[in-house]
Amino acid sequence: MTSMIWDIGTQDKIVYLIVGVATIYLTFPLVSSFKSIFGKSKTAETRFGCYEDACASCHTIAEEKPSSLRKRKNA
Repeated sequence: MTSMIWDIGTQDKIVYLIVGVATIYLTFPLVSSFKSIFGKSKTAETRFGCYEDACASCHTIAEEKPSSLRKRKNA
């Protein structure tokens, strides 16, 4: 059985190629994370016009209604 033996220079090129590709592959998520953390937001906020303004001035009161699923205690 013959085994394929590569010289040191070829092995180094293969290792450098794999490490380089992995570095490029992992750099893109890192760069996009830094852009999202430190960059300015270019997307405008979605406003719902008069609905948003009307709701901002509303005062809501929570009502407690007995649930029909609860059993009443008749004492």
